[in-house]
Parts: sequence; structure tokens; C-alpha cells
Amino acid sequence: MKTKSMTIKDNNLYIGKFKATDLANIYKTPLYVFDEAGLREKLDTFKKYFKSDIFECEVVYASKAFLAPYLCDILGEYDFGIDAVSCGDMFLVERSHFNKNRIILHGNNKSDEELKMAIDLGVEYIVIDNLEELTRLLKIAKNTKKEIHTLIRVNPGIEAHTHKYIVTSALNSKFGESIYDLDRLKKMMDLYKTNDKIIFDGFHAHIGSQINESTAFIEEGKKMYEFIMEFEKETLEKVKVLDLGGGFGIKYLDSDKEINLKEMLTDTVKNLEALFGNNSNLKKIMIEPGRSIIGDNGVTLYKSNGSKVTYGKKRYVFVDGGMGDNIRPALYQAKYTVDIANHMENDKKYLCDVVGKCCESGDIIATDIELGEVSEGDTLVVYATGAYCYSMSMNYNGLTRGACIFVNNDKVSVAIRREEVFDLVNTCVFKEEKMKFFDTHSDMLFDLYNRYEQGEKNRFTSFHVPQLKNSLVRGAIWTMYSSYDFDLINACKIALNELDLSDFKEFNVILGIEGCRNLKKWEDIDVLYKMGFRHAMLTWNEENIYATGAKSNPEMGLKEDGKKLLSRMMELGMIVDLAHLNHKSFFEVLDYCKGYDKLIYSHGCCRSLCDHVRNMTDEMMIELKKANGLFGLTLANNFVSKNKDEQDVYHFINHLDYAIKFMGVDNVCFGFDFMDYLSDYGNDNIMDVANATLVYRIVDAMRERGYSEEDINKITWSNFYNKYKDLLYIKGESDE
Repeated sequence: MKTKSMTIKDNNLYIGKFKATDLANIYKTPLYVFDEAGLREKLDTFKKYFKSDIFECEVVYASKAFLAPYLCDILGEYDFGIDAVSCGDMFLVERSHFNKNRIILHGNNKSDEELKMAIDLGVEYIVIDNLEELTRLLKIAKNTKKEIHTLIRVNPGIEAHTHKYIVTSALNSKFGESIYDLDRLKKMMDLYKTNDKIIFDGFHAHIGSQINESTAFIEEGKKMYEFIMEFEKETLEKVKVLDLGGGFGIKYLDSDKEINLKEMLTDTVKNLEALFGNNSNLKKIMIEPGRSIIGDNGVTLYKSNGSKVTYGKKRYVFVDGGMGDNIRPALYQAKYTVDIANHMENDKKYLCDVVGKCCESGDIIATDIELGEVSEGDTLVVYATGAYCYSMSMNYNGLTRGACIFVNNDKVSVAIRREEVFDLVNTCVFKEEKMKFFDTHSDMLFDLYNRYEQGEKNRFTSFHVPQLKNSLVRGAIWTMYSSYDFDLINACKIALNELDLSDFKEFNVILGIEGCRNLKKWEDIDVLYKMGFRHAMLTWNEENIYATGAKSNPEMGLKEDGKKLLSRMMELGMIVDLAHLNHKSFFEVLDYCKGYDKLIYSHGCCRSLCDHVRNMTDEMMIELKKANGLFGLTLANNFVSKNKDEQDVYHFINHLDYAIKFMGVDNVCFGFDFMDYLSDYGNDNIMDVANATLVYRIVDAMRERGYSEEDINKITWSNFYNKYKDLLYIKGESDE
């Protein structure tokens, strides 16, 4: 069960160039380790042998085995598809910049939200599980203008020899429509005819998991051939795609049968070629391996706390993990092979059970295995845990999940960081009455407008309100962001119509404009003012008719129309936001607004700590302080540091410390600019405060840095709120 790059030196297990015990010490245990060299060899095998001169062949990775952005990148290199079974899967895969046209949506009970998301993304196929699901899809996509390609999942009634919980094709399975129920399939074909944008391409079938002989896939191919021929004859529909599903097994124990993957793939393809040949309508064949790609290329490392022998002579070896990181023994009675990584060549003289620390008798990693003497601090390696271990892991008993790393010869890449205890409370609601935040920059209005244009009309109540309720953020400047051309006035009307704070009455809102490129003439600021807007920036990063942005011509500054716009904003008493201006425009606006006290730089950091064009120089902070303006510190990761390892709350607080040297504690605040809901724009927030629910970590970090409770309250809330509460569009009831 050793992976491709594993070796033994001086009684120690090595993975690539690294001693397993060193990896365990550096990245802590439990630790999931993936052998990237072995993974790539497996991917090469699938690409090389799942190949046909007759059919297009596509290998689709079954993401339920294990999913991480790092793996998505590798799969993209090999032009694999990825299947997904939830919005979470699709979000992660799409967020990884994986080709959306290579995503396949599966599931026997898809929600409307999942179907809508698949349509919006433009996935390769939606696998329709049943007649009722097709009916719902047709209703959801009633007015779609894009083609939606689908496969129908059918149940071929073949029983692979596997555990009863992972058999998927028995006639009473919850998955798919039976190939023997032609009447239901005919009804489905009739439904397809009601919308020419919903395309029937073919069938998907799956017969089970942990299959180690090609005969099962050959039998599946024969059964599907017979069914397809009858189906085409009865319905006159063409079947162009056949997906045989996954189920390719791996070896867990020495006694398990060795699987000849090359032979299985070759035999499967040859069988389909012989059956369908050149005379059928079939154009494409697909398979969906997951376990066989990642499973035996992953291991789990644990630290042992020693062993004990019970009065009944049962020997237990204790590890610092258990069912939380590998539930399969409890669910499926799965068997694993275990070694002591720092005593690989010692005699195995004891029969024992390897068990975890959960308060459950079923918390067992391996039973009745032979091991040598296990001492406290030894590193145990459990083989073939790459599939269905991390993906099924949990936080039972308040345990945190371990990191996932990929080892490629002399390089280690962290794919998923180790959870910390604060990760366990990300979604918990804590009562912290005295602490709250006013966020001086949020792209809320743009998100609502953008989602509305994409057909999503309950974005505010379904996504934003639940998140904000679970956060310490109790006020914000919600802006309409303008990085491209659109009708600003109409967009603002749409966004405001989407707001519904009836279920969240304690929230405070000021309406703002991030960039006036779409303000056709300066006089239109009055239209926005009448709509409730009390804040605006002259530019985003571009040069426009009002001023010059941070990423435009450094020789250009404030324009004549910009002066007229500023004059009117000051007459109206609006907040003038200097964020996004270039250096020249910044000082020219400050000079033009001399004596005006409603000034802010709503979101940025300190350029002396991170050389980003959007960050404030020392000189800029000095002059903004003289004007009694506010400086909002942002959580944008590349504003905090160019070093990914430093894009965290610790280094963010360094910017706060530095800003206070120039601005004083009374002139700083927070403009978070959360981007967790704006993934299309290619930027993220710092790793440990990635969305609004996590801002409590900033309070924790400020307390650790020695900030007083009075100063924390000023920076998080009162510096901004006390100055601008009269400009609120929505005033929270708790602040009356």
C-alpha cells in the first residue's frame, strides 16, 4: 500500500525527500499527506488507457472522494472533468478557476438552488436523477436563453460485490430511474420536447464502489447497450453520451486483490467499441473515478499516546485522531493497513486495535492488526486514506480537522490548512453586547444588482442577512461599485428594491457610490442624493471625467467636472471618499475640500508595510489627519502583504498599529471590503477573516496586542458612527 514516492531509510518512512515524522512534527497530526508523484502517475494512466479511436473519452473526477483547490489545479492540467453534488462543491471548484464547462452536477435530490447554480455556471452536464427532477428543472429554466445539456441517470440493476451501503444499482436503490421502466423514460422524453434549450444527450449509470475486476464494467456495458438499443427504437431519440460512472477500487490490505487499472480501462473501452462500433449514435463515453485516483495516493499520519492492555488481554494503541478524521471503519467496517513510521523494520509481534480519542466505542481506525511496540510520541501511518477520509471528516467532540498537504519530491504544498479552535465557532452566534463594527466599505449594492441581472432575486435575504446576523458587523457603507459601464441610476434603484431589513432591524446603513464613472454628468448627484445616497468616490481605479484613479496616469489629477461634483457634494453634506484616487488626485481633492470635515479614505492599508498602489503613504495619512478625515483599514489580502504567509490578522493589526502613529486612535476605523461573495473579481480577504462572520478575530487580535476596550470600541464603531450617524439611510433600532 506504499505510495509511489515512499521509501524506507534507517528504519524511517520517507515520503519523497521528507521523513514522515518530520512532516508530522511540522504540520501537526492528524495529517493527511498526498503523494503528488503517485497522483500524477495515476492521472497519466487514466488519460493513456481510457482512450478510443471511435469515441471521445472523458475522465471525470468524483469530487466526493476528496476536493481541494490544489487538486482542482492538477486535474485542470490533465483536462479532467469534476463532478459535484452540491452548491458547496460547485462553489469551491468554480472558485478554484477550474473550467466551469467541465463540471458535472450529480445527486439524487438536487435542490432548486443547486440546479439554478449549475445553470448560471454553465456546467457541462446536469445528471437528471428522475422524472420529478426533470419537471423541476424545466420550471426553473423556463425562460433560459442558454442550452442546458443533461444526462439521465439510470439504474442497470447490476450488483457489484461490495458493501451494501455503497451498492448503487440494485433495483431498490434510491439512485436513478430503472432501465426496465421505459414508460417513465418516455414521459421524460416528452418533457424534453417542451423546452428546446434543455438538451438530452444520453445516460449515466453507476453500479457500485470498490470494484476490482473489469468483468463488472463489461457487464454494465452490455446491459447499457441492450437498453440503449431498445430505448432508441421505442423513443426515436439518439443517445450520444454514455457515462459508466466510477467504482474503480484500490488495495487497502495485503490480502486485497491487486487491481490492474490499465487492463480494466482497456477492456472497458474495447468492450464499448465492440458493442456500439461506428454504426451507433454514441459519440462520447465517460467514467468517473475518484477513489482510484486519490485513495491509495493518500495516507494519514498520527501521533501515538502509547498503548494499553485491558484486563481481558485486549491491546489498544491510542492515536491523536480517530473517527473524526476517518469515519469509514465505523460506517463500512473498512479495513486499513498501519505501520509505525519511525520503526518501519521492527518486528510486528502484537495483535492490537488502533483507536482514537472520541467518546465512542466505535472510534476505531483499524482492528486486529499486527504492530511492533508502540511508544508515546511514535508516528503511525495509515495507508490508502486519500479518499473519503478528509471529505467525510467532522468536528465531533470539538476536535479540529487536520491539514492536507501534497508532497512532490522535495516540495510540500499545503492544500488545506489545519483547523484551529476558532474555526469551530465560525457559524456560532455569541452574545457580545458591547462590541460591534461599522464597516466603511462593502460592495453590497453592486452584488445585489449584479445577482439580480443574473436572475437571482433573493440574494439579500438568502445570503447577506444570515451572514450579517452571525457577525459583529452592525453598520456599513453599502456601495454601488462601478468597474465597468452600466446605467448607474437604474442599477441603484434595482439594488435598493432588493433590500429588506425587516428581519434585521438593528443594522445601520449609509448608501454610497464606489467610483463615478457611470455618473453621466455631475448634476446627477442630486438624483442619487434624493434616492438616499450620502457618500461617493470620484473614481475607482480608472481615469474618468471627474478625476484619475490609482491605476491610471500618475500625471493626471482632479478634473473640472470633478471640482463641480465635489462642490455639490459639500453643499449637500455628503461624505467625500478619497479611496482609489491616484497620488495627484488625492492631494488635489484634499486641497479643494480644505475646511470640509466629511472626508474618509474608506478602505486601504499602509504603503510603508505593503507597497500597493492603493495603500496610503505616510504623507497621505499626515495630510488626511490634518483634515480630520478617517482612514478605514481593509482586509484585502494583497493590501496587507505580498507574502501569502503574512496575509493574516496578525499582519493586518500591524497596519492598524502603523496607521495610528500618523492618524491617532480617533481617526481610524475599518473598511473591510469583503469579497467572499464577489469571487468573479479575483481577489480575496486575509485568510483568517475571510468573511463578515469572522470579524471577532480582529477584536481578539487587538486585545492580544494590548488595545484597551475603549480604544477598540472607538476604532470598530464610534469613530465613524458618531460622526456620520445623521447620514444614515437605515438607522438600526438598537441605536435609537
